[in-house]
Amino acid sequence: MTRKAKPLIQFNASYYIYPNSVRSGKHLIEANLSTYDQEYRTRWLERVAELSCSDFHRLINATFANIADYEALRSLLVQHGLFAERFFHQNIRERVVRRYAESEIDLEEFQRLISQAWGCDFRVYGKSDAVYRIIDHIFEQAVVHAISDSLVRQTLQAWFDEFSKPISCILCGNTFRTIDLPDWIYFGANGYRYCCFQCQIVQAPKKGELSNLIPAFVEKCGFVPNSGANPINYAFTSRLSNNQWVEVFVAYARMGGIKHAEKKFGSWFKALAETGALPNGVLTTARGIRCLAQDGHTCHSLDEQRIDDWLTTHHLDHEREPIYPSHPSLNPKGKRRADWKVQDTFIEYFGLIGDQDYEKKMDEKIFLAQQFKINLIAVYPSDLANLDQRLGCLLG
Repeated sequence: MTRKAKPLIQFNASYYIYPNSVRSGKHLIEANLSTYDQEYRTRWLERVAELSCSDFHRLINATFANIADYEALRSLLVQHGLFAERFFHQNIRERVVRRYAESEIDLEEFQRLISQAWGCDFRVYGKSDAVYRIIDHIFEQAVVHAISDSLVRQTLQAWFDEFSKPISCILCGNTFRTIDLPDWIYFGANGYRYCCFQCQIVQAPKKGELSNLIPAFVEKCGFVPNSGANPINYAFTSRLSNNQWVEVFVAYARMGGIKHAEKKFGSWFKALAETGALPNGVLTTARGIRCLAQDGHTCHSLDEQRIDDWLTTHHLDHEREPIYPSHPSLNPKGKRRADWKVQDTFIEYFGLIGDQDYEKKMDEKIFLAQQFKINLIAVYPSDLANLDQRLGCLLG
């Protein structure tokens, strides 16, 4: 009996109809908003404008905001329209985290200022939450600035007009509107807008069939994905070009998805190993899978192996997993480690970007490095295609 194919992504499409599909996007234009939402938008814009006179705004503007933020938002609005917010957060997060660490702002004082500005008790749960509030405020102020420009408003309206039209899904042919995609799906797919994501195409092949299907998926990707790869995993999709998207996810669906492969083989790495999809330098041992770099260093992933090999190829002496200095809150046990050390520079590979819990741990490492004035280079999945650009500063 043939099993019914599963959807690419499961979500309640009947709920996510614009403006429910976007968070702050409905504040950008009045298009197709109910009377209530239009009134809410007006009140929100007025309140954000009022905040420009607050001590909280003066703190953010003096310490964190950058004139380039407005240009960054304009560019993202052209590309992603009403879905620009999450991309904006991603765009400036590392800079804000570093500046927050340098500023040594007292968390209680920060909470007092933001509560005073909004006229209510704003709870701030740690430094990472403060960073989120800072970026949110920069975004809100940038929005007010941007939509005061008639050209930006026209651009947004044109974007909305285009992507609120019904189109056929490139994978399954179903009719949908891009504007109705949940913002977390649109962001997770790195802005891919031609798929409804409900395509009933994910198969459940037998283990024997996977011997060809798994290598075919890896070949379409052009790299070996980690176990978290899926159509809305930003760390994965940010490494794909728009030209790859369809072929990669058709192969993904035929394979049954990574969770299906894990179920059949016990783990994704075992599935890769047994189907011959692993590259050289990866060993299957009694204790599991080991990724060995060219210089013999053991790496925790194929991505780490790639970075380690880049360092070796460029004749850069490097230490694996250097220990950060102890810190009462950020490293109380003194066991927190970076991924590499080259001379006095630490390197971190932040491979799960887009995951909120993981990003808090990223923030803590950046705070820690700033606290001890350690030069830290952060490498993200999207950097792996061009490590010369990200790590080239080490060659000087």
